Amino acid sequence: MDVPFISSGAMSRAHYALVRKIETAQSPQLVDQILLAEVDSIRNHLALTASTVKQLKERLTLLLYCSMTVNPGVEVDLDFALHHAINLAETGLTVQDKRIGYLFCAEIMPPSHELQLMLVNTLRKDLESDAVSRICLALDALIQFSSEDVIPAIQSRLVDLLSHNSFHIRRRALLAFHKLGAYDSRILEHIVNKTHKRLGDTEHAVVSAALTVNLDLVNAQHLSADKLHTSVIKVLRTIWKNKFEPNKRWLLVRCLSMLRITMNKASVDDLRLVLDIVRTSYHVGPSMYAPLYQCFLSVSVSSPQLLLSAQEGSGTGFVQDIRRLLTTEDPNDIYLFVACLECLEPSLWAGTTTEIPAVLEGWEVERIMKLLDSPDAGIRKKTLRILKRVDLTIVEGYYAKLIHGGLSSGVSPDSEEVPRRTLEIIEVICAEDGELYAHYVKDMLSSMEGDASLDKRQLIQEVVEEVLVHMRNGSTTFRSGFIGALFASIVDLDSEIGPTLMVILAALISEYLYMSPMSPIDLLRGLSLRLAHYSVSIQDACLLSMIRITVDCDEVPSEVIEKVNGIHDRGGRHIRRRCDQFLDLLKSRDRLKYIVSKAKSSALPDFLAALEIGESENYDGARHASSSKPARSLSPSTSHRDSPTPSKLRYAAYDPPKPVSRLRRLSSSSSRQSDDGTSKFVGQGRGSMDSMSRTLTPGNLALLAGRSDMQTISTGSSHASTPPVPVVQISHEDDSTSHVDLIALDSPFVAEPQAAPLTASSVVEPDIKSVWDSLEKHNLRGWCELPIDAVVRRLQGMQLQLRVTAADQAPFEGDLKILISRKTTDIGGTAAVALLRLRESEDESCLWRMRCEDSGLRMAIKTLIAES
Repeated sequence: MDVPFISSGAMSRAHYALVRKIETAQSPQLVDQILLAEVDSIRNHLALTASTVKQLKERLTLLLYCSMTVNPGVEVDLDFALHHAINLAETGLTVQDKRIGYLFCAEIMPPSHELQLMLVNTLRKDLESDAVSRICLALDALIQFSSEDVIPAIQSRLVDLLSHNSFHIRRRALLAFHKLGAYDSRILEHIVNKTHKRLGDTEHAVVSAALTVNLDLVNAQHLSADKLHTSVIKVLRTIWKNKFEPNKRWLLVRCLSMLRITMNKASVDDLRLVLDIVRTSYHVGPSMYAPLYQCFLSVSVSSPQLLLSAQEGSGTGFVQDIRRLLTTEDPNDIYLFVACLECLEPSLWAGTTTEIPAVLEGWEVERIMKLLDSPDAGIRKKTLRILKRVDLTIVEGYYAKLIHGGLSSGVSPDSEEVPRRTLEIIEVICAEDGELYAHYVKDMLSSMEGDASLDKRQLIQEVVEEVLVHMRNGSTTFRSGFIGALFASIVDLDSEIGPTLMVILAALISEYLYMSPMSPIDLLRGLSLRLAHYSVSIQDACLLSMIRITVDCDEVPSEVIEKVNGIHDRGGRHIRRRCDQFLDLLKSRDRLKYIVSKAKSSALPDFLAALEIGESENYDGARHASSSKPARSLSPSTSHRDSPTPSKLRYAAYDPPKPVSRLRRLSSSSSRQSDDGTSKFVGQGRGSMDSMSRTLTPGNLALLAGRSDMQTISTGSSHASTPPVPVVQISHEDDSTSHVDLIALDSPFVAEPQAAPLTASSVVEPDIKSVWDSLEKHNLRGWCELPIDAVVRRLQGMQLQLRVTAADQAPFEGDLKILISRKTTDIGGTAAVALLRLRESEDESCLWRMRCEDSGLRMAIKTLIAES
């Protein structure tokens, strides 16, 4: 932000500084950290010190800014400041002070919050004030947030404000009654006459608010629909006298929308008024298109006979006045034409009856038919609805043509537009008939997928998306019919289900299982019997759906388990893992129910996310429980499952070690997890003798071989031909306690003079968290196709100093932490430091994150990792 403080509009220097921090932050995570830290700071200030009105106003503004700026998913609890906001609304000396207090309550306080009662007296005082600004402020607060508890205290005052001299107050008072009437409609009974009087107000804003409240009176049965219609027509005639005043057009649209509600009470004269508005609006141009469309919406509820009577003697008609819109090339004009035409009965213009001749000529009907190939989806759908009302066989014929490849020249047969346009036709034909919709979808997929074997057919992703969205937007009746027809096909083994329809079924089972007319066991059995016929991706979706179904099954049939075991034996790694999840969760129903309860929604993707999180939590628990056992590898291992096949080993298993004299650990600054759960240095003295008995894995040896201080523990001669011999001190201890011993290997490095051994007191272990935070402005991340051990070996080959913290140690549990340092060549220069975090994936690749201030070291490490 290059704007100086004086021109920024910020309330204070603190507000300006916070905005600058946010705009210069390097990542969304850093933004959230800054905002949450600011909230904590303000919380402490409000709790420990008394604030002036100015300070309180600034801090509440900052809190509102923080709550609105954090990223989605980050919650900010501001309840601690609510009573401060109420005090500011009560004691504020100016309208601006009070506005901040009211605004904070409106944005943060829930409608049923217990502190709502504390605002009642404040609102009453402001409403009884003589200042227009304070009354408007209180009315705005009532409109934005209020509860029924406030009604007894302010009802009489609100009635008086309906006759206030200021139209700002009259309008707000009407809208306040609209808001409070939702809690108790009886309060509207006392304002019927005053509201009717406000329909003749000189200010259009007040008239619009009065129309809203009059509709509430009709819904509450305090006013008849006939009286409302008469009032609306009167207002409409008054406005139409000054038809060309631009500032009145919005009120014209408002009256016409209200007229749509009461149009069944309309007379021929009323319809002629609407027809006059149609004629004039078309000739005025685009600025009057909104009133034009509202006119057609209002007459859509009138009978054709009444509309014919209104057209007689006028020399024009509803369709005649808009037919020229069809001849333009502007898509907005064409859309307006089909939208207006959809509001009318086809008998008025299509010549479907002998009594009423056709209005449109042949070339105009032909142009309407060509709109079926329009690139605009909205125009296509409205045209389909119009043609369906004219003759259903026209739409069905177009559907048959599209299914058999009869497309317009502008659409490729392999285009994703084909299934989308076909589904548009199906939606129009079936309307709210879910069972018929299911029949058409199966027929369409059968034609598009072909006759190949199920595992060779292509998944039509566009159909999956469109069908699921249409299902979610459908009514309960539509959903029930659609689900009943589709789920029956799962149980009916003679019915073929293609891969696209199977994915749709898997998603629907997860989200709408409670609506299924079939029992969960029948669905589970049907899915298991079909499972082997599909490709891996479809099997994965089916297995996920089967896992979800088992929650509602008291007992899973043995044939289902046999089928899953068969898929497990023939499947690849991912499918075996999914089968293992199914079989494992069968034995732990409580855990499966917990996973389902933690899903954000019942949709299949959210269930999958909850399943993976639950699997990760279970894996982390198992890893911490086994932290006292000898480590197999420095990289995070995959989670263990009960599986009939052995898990894949990265290294060949070692022979059991023979009992020999225990060797003292070599000195190292690498930290490891001790038996009691604490982090100790290799070579540090321990209280427990058994904690020395640990086996080094190849991963440990690779890390130790790369240590720069490992090169100083061997001794040798100055002759290059003499092979180096490692110096290892042997501790003569009782062999009976030496169950597992360390492995001594010859050093692979050239011998150097023996250095003084490192001790725990001579090594200062760096704080990983503080190093990571100190380098927050220098972030890199990426994905490496190599396993963690291979990355570590590459780093070892760079001849850098490495300090490794295991993945099961804090901070950043689950990540292997590697602190990399390199001394600079400059005399007196400081060491360049990089902190690398590696998280293992299931496919033996890893996600890496690095922070490093030194550009040379940063690029060297990034290049090394990227060479995969």
